[in-house]
Amino acid sequence: MSGIGAVAVDLGASSARFAAGRLRDGRIEFEIVRQVAHQATERNGRLEWDGDRLFDFCRDAVRFAEATFECASLGIDSWGVDHGFHDLDTGATLGNPVCYRDLSHARAMEARSSDWDRLYELTGIQRQPFNTVYQLAARGAEDPSLPERATWLLLSDHLGQRLGGPEHYEFSQASTTQLMGLDGDWCDEAFAIAGWPIPAFPPTLPGRILAQVGDRVELVSVGTHDTASAVCGLGALDHQTLFVNVGTWSLVGVVVDRPIVTEASRAANLTNERTVDGRVRLLKNVPGFYVINRLHEELGIGISVPSWLASANLDFRGRIDVLDEAFFNPASMVETCLARSSESPTSGEDWAGLALSSLVDAIAAVPAELEGVTGRRVARIRVGGGGSQSPAFCRRLASATGLPVLAGPAEATVLGNLAMQFLATGLLGDFAELSSVIEASAQPLVYER
Repeated sequence: MSGIGAVAVDLGASSARFAAGRLRDGRIEFEIVRQVAHQATERNGRLEWDGDRLFDFCRDAVRFAEATFECASLGIDSWGVDHGFHDLDTGATLGNPVCYRDLSHARAMEARSSDWDRLYELTGIQRQPFNTVYQLAARGAEDPSLPERATWLLLSDHLGQRLGGPEHYEFSQASTTQLMGLDGDWCDEAFAIAGWPIPAFPPTLPGRILAQVGDRVELVSVGTHDTASAVCGLGALDHQTLFVNVGTWSLVGVVVDRPIVTEASRAANLTNERTVDGRVRLLKNVPGFYVINRLHEELGIGISVPSWLASANLDFRGRIDVLDEAFFNPASMVETCLARSSESPTSGEDWAGLALSSLVDAIAAVPAELEGVTGRRVARIRVGGGGSQSPAFCRRLASATGLPVLAGPAEATVLGNLAMQFLATGLLGDFAELSSVIEASAQPLVYER
């Protein structure tokens, strides 16, 4: 065992991994220790996550921390909106978390179409079928007794409680639900629309120790929404820097001081999610590499995704609208693309061109929408996540927008998770020092038009 360290558990929609990190000489050094694939599967007529497998993975991370460091912290981040249930009387876990892609959520949203504009006015969160407000409504419709006998916790906090942590609602993750008001507290009217009681505890900012969950291991509240951790892991961002965190989804936006809720922001379907320091990520959800990965798998492409994208025929004129709900979870991504493409691909290079250019076009449209809402010009683009490792994607984005693209770190989420742990445990003094350490820990690559 050696010194003081931290373990970051980062749960994505297609893989789970944990990393070990240390703070040395003003830099965060870390390595990915373990990564496993996982996916939602159909169970009992619903698309569900394997909650026990995710819990076992988190418990393995605790055991690793115990075996590796004399003193350690652990933080968990995950994708947004999904959650687990606990029995109000016993605290026991009730079933598996339901996947955000389950079609029951879209039905619950459609049934509340008269509330769409009001929910945006109250919360500043964009209309999406997977928002927690609609998920809870769907669960309540399936079992009307559930709201009175269970409490729900967002996935990271749900797993943290199973490890021995408290009932807790972290601020950045709570902001994804469309149940948190513009003031940062739970919104009574939104819960009434969902048909659920308001939780006993309000959302709280990250950056504090929650509980001891193992020998010499403290559970820390980090930016439990993975995009909040990722934006933290990019360092200090000014108002003219567009962040693009590219994974299964592409989260595209700017950091502003307070929520912006106007007719223009609603029409653009922009959302106001929170940062680790309580500010706002004004952003748009754009499908990320989900469409690309599905095509890569269905087409049986024999090379890696980055190599396939590097082979893209950029002269191919076909396009799909990746924002079309038809691409959300189709039975066949290939057939859906063929039915909706303006031109049919005839080769692997054409398919790569279709996928790459369609994604880039959707992202490239966002800066103008943001500028129209904020009144501030976007001057540069900062790309984090797996997409930052694709030179083809970064070059195409620079060309499409005419803006310089600064790519990396690919592990921005892990870096932000670890940094918040070091802040919570006192190894970093404040957010200014945190940003300085992050910027010293990773140097981005620059792609010009």
